[in-house]
Amino acid sequence: MKVKFKLSYISIVILVGAYLFSAGRFFVISTGSGAENPEDGGKRKVLIAHWQLEPGFRDGLQWAIDEYNNLPHVRAAGVEVEQTGITEKVYAQFMNVHLISGTAPDIAAKGMTNLIKGNAIAKFFAALGTYVNEPNPYNNIHNLSPELDPAMAEYLAEAPWKDTFIDGMQSGYDEQLDDYYAVPISSFGSMRMFYNMTVVRDVKQFVSDAIASADQPQWLQDCWIRTVDGKTLGYLPENQRLMDWLSSDEPPETLGQLMLFCEAVEEFAIETGQDSLVPVSGSKYPSTDLTLYYERVFFSHFADRLDLSPSSTSISPLATVGGWVDGDVWDFNEPEIFEAFEFGKVFTQFYPVGYVGLDREQAQRRFVLGNAAAISTGAWDATGILFGASNRDNPEDRFEVVIRPAPFPAEGERWEDTLPSRFTAADASAGVPLAINKASKNFEWALDFLKFVSSQPINEEMNYRTGWLPAAVGAEAIEVMRPFTPIVEGRPSYWSMNMKAAGGFGTIFSGQRKLYLAGQISYEEFIKRMEDFLAIPEVGMKRIWYRSHQQSADTMRGNDRNLSVEDFEAYFLDDEQASKRTASVLFQSLTNDEGIGSKLLWHTFNPGEEFPQF
Repeated sequence: MKVKFKLSYISIVILVGAYLFSAGRFFVISTGSGAENPEDGGKRKVLIAHWQLEPGFRDGLQWAIDEYNNLPHVRAAGVEVEQTGITEKVYAQFMNVHLISGTAPDIAAKGMTNLIKGNAIAKFFAALGTYVNEPNPYNNIHNLSPELDPAMAEYLAEAPWKDTFIDGMQSGYDEQLDDYYAVPISSFGSMRMFYNMTVVRDVKQFVSDAIASADQPQWLQDCWIRTVDGKTLGYLPENQRLMDWLSSDEPPETLGQLMLFCEAVEEFAIETGQDSLVPVSGSKYPSTDLTLYYERVFFSHFADRLDLSPSSTSISPLATVGGWVDGDVWDFNEPEIFEAFEFGKVFTQFYPVGYVGLDREQAQRRFVLGNAAAISTGAWDATGILFGASNRDNPEDRFEVVIRPAPFPAEGERWEDTLPSRFTAADASAGVPLAINKASKNFEWALDFLKFVSSQPINEEMNYRTGWLPAAVGAEAIEVMRPFTPIVEGRPSYWSMNMKAAGGFGTIFSGQRKLYLAGQISYEEFIKRMEDFLAIPEVGMKRIWYRSHQQSADTMRGNDRNLSVEDFEAYFLDDEQASKRTASVLFQSLTNDEGIGSKLLWHTFNPGEEFPQF
């Protein structure tokens, strides 16, 4: 039988070859990282691996690496730091293989892989709790800018290292292990809306002309808020606030204005023959799906009816789902919950057709090419978007981008009562947490570099070059990043029901939600399908209860195993750091509820019934 050759085979061979070459090169480098390498002039390599491939990040980090490598004491020791960026699609597998084989880099971005979660963090990464309470030597007065406020300079020079981060280094702290395991070096800020101001100005004029016409078009009349047969239709009133906005040079300032703007973009695209223009460049990437952002606020209305987790300040997925199925605490027919889905159904119509199959890069490309009026995402994408919009090949295609927070309803607009306010970002944490490989032969140098890169002057300059927000206290942000400064006003960020993390229920919820928003099933069918799923003993609600309890018990056992390892190293190897970690892990072991919390919730919702067993 003759085998037909397909061109797609070439791309597969190239991809596999590139991966094997990269993995092989990394293996060769990593096996020599603990000792002097003759090929590199006797230098000792300290390797950093991360998945941050956004424009600017690698350049900014490389600047910090070059500065560190040129320090006199680093050069004298023959040490050289080197970074390698790995796509997030293979980062998890890459780290899994190298951590297990003992060839992992000295420093790695923590996350992405299930192998490095829970107690396994302590297995693969070094605890830093002993060091975070000491001042950062690179924050000494002589290194800080003379323009820095004297009080701030004195604080940075004397404060514990952990207190020189904007979040108190909480993004590097592990509650389960009661210790610090990573050092954040950047901050992402909060999600924001990016607007194509060329489209904004054209569409606002289009709306103004439609309002001024003797016979307003039907699409515009449908936007005016009104009540028909007891049901609220439309989005906003035709009032002076709207007219003031239309005469300004601002993108939508209220949710009602955003809805009107999106409706107008669709009509504007039809009338001008711009078939590829959509209101919002949505995709399956969570940050580009604005409905997920608003959904959390809709779901916050019943959070006060649910008990917090015994060992946490957040509302557990188990309590959320149990409150519906077993406790009759809330219901999908509550107006606030129903409106969350109604809003999602309306707003997703402004996304491109088939948006659930589009990825993050496709959403950004659509916006940068001028085929979307807006896009929502975080500060990590800002540099690429701003550069792309202002550097189109044809100067006539370039456009100004304005960044604003996602708007909320003003008085008299639809969803005024169900979307009362945004969540506060006062507890926003820093990002890009870099952890030290526990098996690293260069621990002291890896730690020294993390102190260097997180110092105020270096962190400020690095993030200025990266185009991100800094993680260090006292570090100023680049001008274009200031719109991402966290908004501290609002509701507590954890005060919302959480359904998507409740075992298999999260999967069925997300899937059926998408079908409802796409109009493929009714709301009644959406609810019934979830009820039917939860009624299945093998995978449903009882299984969720059991798995929650089992996971807590497994965590307890894993914590105890970790305690025994630390205790062994402290006693037999005379490891002072292990001795200090033993006390921390012991405290965590004593405070772990071993699944008692899930059993207490079960008996609250199901008094007199035996806890499920499988």
